[in-house]
Amino acid sequence: MKRLLLLLYLLPGILFAGEATLTWTAPTQNTDGSPLTDLAGFKIYLGQVQGGPYPVSVDIADPTATTFTVPGLTEGLTYYFVSTAYNSASPVQESDFSNEVTKLIPPLVPAPPTMLTVQNLLVWDILKEDDHFKFLGVGTVPGGTACDPTQTVNGRYVVPNDLVEWFGNVQPPVVVADCS
Repeated sequence: MKRLLLLLYLLPGILFAGEATLTWTAPTQNTDGSPLTDLAGFKIYLGQVQGGPYPVSVDIADPTATTFTVPGLTEGLTYYFVSTAYNSASPVQESDFSNEVTKLIPPLVPAPPTMLTVQNLLVWDILKEDDHFKFLGVGTVPGGTACDPTQTVNGRYVVPNDLVEWFGNVQPPVVVADCS
């Protein structure tokens, strides 16, 4: 029985979250070295366990195809892909799995909020202790003070120092507040 040989690659470059673009070179010969004259298509298999199982498959019934984009992948998960080639013989012969390729679908990063204002008039200095941050109240700001939505520490946002009414002599270069 003649077998087909196929190598699979994950296409580098700009990819959208939630999809993976796979590319391959179509085989030209069977594993016994004889010419492949009846290539009929490819199958892409995917799963979330390295080495399989690959419970999802996509049939690409086009022997000239060399790329396929798998849509609808979940952000934050890693997917493993293999492919096969198959011929038009009767019965159809399918190659062994190709090499496995991996893609981590990055989690969606929400856009920073805009137009934030201070909700609690108290502002804090940020102190790093061991493996966490500690907040020390150092002053107040007027209600409605705008916060910088691009700079956060543990859910609090930077506010302008020149608007702070300080409690004492401690005047850190950066203060944060509860904003929404």
